[in-house]
Amino acid sequence: MPYAKVCPIRNAASLSGKVAYICSEKHPNHKDKTVEPPVFHKTPTTAAFVATTVSSVRAMNARRKRGRKVKNLADEIIIRLPDFSNVTAEERAKILGATLDEFCPDSPAVATWHIDRFNGSADLHVIAANFIDVYPPKPRRSSAFDPIALVRSTTDQITDILNERRREHHIQPIETMREVKKRRLKERGLATLAQQLAPLLPFSAADLPEKIEGLGYRVTRHNVKGNTISVCFAEDSKAHRFYIDRLMSSIGSLGAKISRVKSPEMAVSIDHDISIS
Repeated sequence: MPYAKVCPIRNAASLSGKVAYICSEKHPNHKDKTVEPPVFHKTPTTAAFVATTVSSVRAMNARRKRGRKVKNLADEIIIRLPDFSNVTAEERAKILGATLDEFCPDSPAVATWHIDRFNGSADLHVIAANFIDVYPPKPRRSSAFDPIALVRSTTDQITDILNERRREHHIQPIETMREVKKRRLKERGLATLAQQLAPLLPFSAADLPEKIEGLGYRVTRHNVKGNTISVCFAEDSKAHRFYIDRLMSSIGSLGAKISRVKSPEMAVSIDHDISIS
């Protein structure tokens, strides 16, 4: 899957240096890279981007009388595509467009691609200002803004773009973040444990250790005060910790579904849904 991260940029010197770095063809780190010309989003040049970002964030902080001031001038988003991706110019444009639309549609940004000349990978660098381009400027980030979640969503869109072409050429698709999260959740055992415990309802949270051990697993720790229970699924495996209230909630939801399936009035509907899926 694509590798992605978000790095905050906190001062004017760092912002100017980062912008210069991602656009530089002569930097030693880029000797094996083809650095494409920068793409400007809601800004005409790199100099204008740096100047406007610094002045806008400072102006926002000067106007703010209460609450926390804006600490970061901008965010750098780095998305590295896997080796042998060999993305075309059209695909790179789609990926960049998806990233800007998802992360900073109303904020100035500078972006560029670093394309590896040897292994077919490519790195997308986007530096997005931490303000919305309105008058007066407003902070882009808020308590509801989750940059990591947004970047992961973008990497899934990127992977979907790459996989569409890979399927056409009968190449193994790249695993998406959605699939990784689903697989990891299954590996941790939450979904499968809840599914195995749901048919044993009704029981209370206090009965969890007994029910889990009845399935053949070992409870290594039961911390009622800390709301956790640790379960070892095999003799040589590491114990996995679960939050008791979350586990009980999952068990209850699955138990309700089981009850609906067993009811005569729902049987026909459920069978029809399963046959469609």
